[in-house]
Amino acid sequence: MSWKGKRPTEFALDVANIGDEKLRNIAADMLQGVIMASPVMDGAFRSNHRVTVNKTTNETVPSNRNRSPKGTLDQQVFAEGAGQILQAKLGDSVYIQNNLPYALRLENGYSQQAPQGIYSLTFLSVASKYK
Repeated sequence: MSWKGKRPTEFALDVANIGDEKLRNIAADMLQGVIMASPVMDGAFRSNHRVTVNKTTNETVPSNRNRSPKGTLDQQVFAEGAGQILQAKLGDSVYIQNNLPYALRLENGYSQQAPQGIYSLTFLSVASKYK
């Protein structure tokens, strides 16, 4: 990307498009990270990562009691979240949250599968990737 041969309006559009792409990539990495870092007992926590743009939600989904073939739940949760992420543009806020009553306990190290938390470690990992 450079000014050479471009009008300022064209350059501004390039910057906006690159910003949109960067926002979506970072949000997708965050979603993938929290899904993979989630402890699994019956799949309820992992299936309740909700993604919204410019607003939060109180939504939860019922557990499938981990009846999905291995990896299928992860793909489904990511696909649902990715659909929301694709709508985000530079300047938007992308929220990734889990509204289950015990989500905060898991984030604070309650699970032996995720003793250091889920969201905070994922944030640190993604932040260091995009430095």
